[in-house]
Amino acid sequence: MDQSDAGPDGLEALWPLQAELNKKAGLDTAALGRALREAESAGSLDQAGEVRLAVGRALKNYLDALSAECHELQECLSWKHWYREAKEGRQHQLQDVQNARVEAIDMLFFWISICQLLGLDCGDVYRLYAAKLGINHRRQDQARTQAEHADHEQENRDVV
Repeated sequence: MDQSDAGPDGLEALWPLQAELNKKAGLDTAALGRALREAESAGSLDQAGEVRLAVGRALKNYLDALSAECHELQECLSWKHWYREAKEGRQHQLQDVQNARVEAIDMLFFWISICQLLGLDCGDVYRLYAAKLGINHRRQDQARTQAEHADHEQENRDVV
């Protein structure tokens, strides 16, 4: 499918494209995510354990890839404190804007893949984002400290 003429149809349009690419690369992230959801709803501990292991292995690979893309994005900055840029007051200056944009999109590829592995579709992402956004606003409104973080970790587990 030639995407060069496609316009931005929203995040929903990216989900099947990423699933197709992942499947072509040898890992059916959408099928693994569906299997995870099915195993959870069936309540089968044996089946869920096998699926969770397969998802976990794939998740580790995608997390490593996402981490590498984060590092590549960081390389677009003058982040090294010992170079001239830092000494001239330009540490962290963005050097390569175009490459930074592409690295951000590479991160999106892996982020969508991770969501698919976890059985999340765009509706789930929006719903969870909205719920977590409320928590994050509350955290800011309450001026919480980092030391208090562990006291409120249950908030994340309660997001559905």
